[in-house]
Amino acid sequence: MKDDRNSSQSGPLRVAVIGASEVGKSALTVRYLTKRFIGEYRSDTDMLYKCVLQVDGAPQSVEIMDTWASCDQSSDAHLQWAEAFVVVYAITDKQSYTWAANTVQELSERRSSASVLMLGNKSDLGHLREVEEVEARTLALTHASRFSEVSTAESCTPVADALDNFLKEVKTHRGGSNGNTLSNGSPKQRKLSVTRMLGSLIGRHSPPPQHITELIVLDKEERSKLVRCSRQI
Repeated sequence: MKDDRNSSQSGPLRVAVIGASEVGKSALTVRYLTKRFIGEYRSDTDMLYKCVLQVDGAPQSVEIMDTWASCDQSSDAHLQWAEAFVVVYAITDKQSYTWAANTVQELSERRSSASVLMLGNKSDLGHLREVEEVEARTLALTHASRFSEVSTAESCTPVADALDNFLKEVKTHRGGSNGNTLSNGSPKQRKLSVTRMLGSLIGRHSPPPQHITELIVLDKEERSKLVRCSRQI
């Protein structure tokens, strides 16, 4: 039987984490990659994490774009770059859920082949809940998306389980198509020390996070170049 694990590594799995502001996108991404929780961020740009993770029992190159801008500002760039999307909302914020619902609808229309995970964050704040789980789950089922509720602040295990299973699905659905790599013709990128970057976000006295292969910070112009390069490869 042919082993497709090698072919799956021919290009990274590209995942965009998108959602309204202050729903915990960055906290979710860092929690997943480092098992640390960071409650407050000072960031006004996308952050691209490039790493190798165990996906379905084998090493897999993964690129995760932690986006900061709202859908109307950057959806085209992100929709063209990623093959999978984690759409985040806060269960305590009905407006963020409306944003997420509209985005899932847009993805089903514009990127019907993409894998989508609709993720409700801040489940530890149930006393402030504005979005019922059954409502969000029903919406996800309607659009053939995965669904999960997690508390990024409370525990890393549910976050890891949700994203590990999602990446496994992305890898499975990729089939024989090869992802694009950031290689020749890539835009100029600012490569930063992950420890230094996250230290500036969470404060000097916090212990350093676990190692991540590479963190790239992209401004608007660089993100647009990245999309143009991915089309040409």
